[in-house]
Amino acid sequence: MLDYDMGARGELSRYEYLYRCVRDDIVSGEIPADQRLPSKRALARSLGVSVVTVESALAQLVAEGYVQARPRRGYYARRLPGPVAGTSPSAIRAARALTPAAPPGARPAPGRSGEGAGAPGADDAGLLADFTRASGPGVSPGARLWGRALRRTLAGEDEAELYAPAPARGALRLREAIARHLRASRGIVADPDRVVVGAGAQVLYGMVVQLLGPGLAYGVEDPGYPRLTGIYRAHGVSLRHVRLDGEGVDMDALRSSGAEVMHLMPSHQFPTGRVTSVARRYELLGWAASGERRYLVEDDYDCEFRLAGRPIPSLCGFDTEGRVIYVGTFSKGLGPALRMAYLVLPERLSRAFDERLGCYSSTVSTVDQVALARLLESGGYARPLSRYRASPRAGRDALLAALRARLGERLVVEEQDSGLHFVMGLRTCAGEREVASEALRRGVRVAPLSSFLSLSCDAPVPDGVARFVMQYEGCDRRSFPAVADALALACDGGAPGRA
Repeated sequence: MLDYDMGARGELSRYEYLYRCVRDDIVSGEIPADQRLPSKRALARSLGVSVVTVESALAQLVAEGYVQARPRRGYYARRLPGPVAGTSPSAIRAARALTPAAPPGARPAPGRSGEGAGAPGADDAGLLADFTRASGPGVSPGARLWGRALRRTLAGEDEAELYAPAPARGALRLREAIARHLRASRGIVADPDRVVVGAGAQVLYGMVVQLLGPGLAYGVEDPGYPRLTGIYRAHGVSLRHVRLDGEGVDMDALRSSGAEVMHLMPSHQFPTGRVTSVARRYELLGWAASGERRYLVEDDYDCEFRLAGRPIPSLCGFDTEGRVIYVGTFSKGLGPALRMAYLVLPERLSRAFDERLGCYSSTVSTVDQVALARLLESGGYARPLSRYRASPRAGRDALLAALRARLGERLVVEEQDSGLHFVMGLRTCAGEREVASEALRRGVRVAPLSSFLSLSCDAPVPDGVARFVMQYEGCDRRSFPAVADALALACDGGAPGRA
């Protein structure tokens, strides 16, 4: 039986403390690979906590890949790779100790924008809902928050600071605020001198190419974010599409691809929503450490919007060899109109930045940088986020309730908690594009998962489940019952009465 002193948890919640204890014992080998953990009820009795506390801790361990849930058999410790350069258990435990607890407003787990596949040029008039876009019309709470912050900055800050030219990396005040924010929210220890501010993640992707050189082979996930493929191609690099498996980037595919730089989204992959398991993170860091020119570009585009449990730890927090380039953005929290993102560079690349890219002027106005710094310094950015998470969570729950009521066992839901989209599966004999076309005729635009593959087709799905990427943020919840009806008809090719 696992024996932990729950009285030693300090300010941590019970489920957070239990999660950390079990995680650290698995990493250290105290709990051997494939060992069955005690049952939920037995562990709850032994530790003097509720079954819900144990369920929440186990759910987080499963989400991160430390534990495997085997149907009707229980929970088992996962086998982690042996120590490799940059991933020793002691180093990982030290990094994990910095990982923050679940943010205020995030619920313990129970038991991106992309190009959609609606008909090209289809008129939005008459649409019930469009699930192919990251947000709907209107002004978001984050945008209003930014407007207030900007007005207060213009009224209250020294004009000499507001209108001074910012260095190529960005204003020091903002870089210091970002470093503190990352330590508190993502467990990343980042020197402000390694932070680079840019006008959106897309600008920073280009900086990465300029920093590492266009002569390298760059890997992207497949299925993946189509715009990312376009950006890398626009920079003239050799591009490799690397397939995914159930735990993240497929290592055999990565090794055989010849890629030297791998761009990935380990905490919430777009479009699949998958979380890269901790075992696969070890393997990825080992791959990167084994080649002089190898790097991982960690795209953490919506890390702040995990809807259940604690945030998934960043890959950068595991890195002790300086092989991870971290990309973060404020566009999800403050709205896409605010083009503000940042890199955290490994030490060796930070030195190279001054030599190769120090000639640039900052791509973000100093006024905007000071306003964001004020927002981060005051806590005005983090506090509203915890309230804002409740809105997409409620929207997701309403959509899933409508779909389940209409589709029943024909509905398969994947990765519903990991961010602001999920994958909807529909059991049907039709192909994904056929279902999408039928749904669009009934006013519902959905994006087939296969449309995000480098070589997509509309062949019948092998497991009989057609999958669609559902970006529900901003959709009108009143339309969801009608949306479910339309999708049920689309599964049957439009024949009424067969759903």
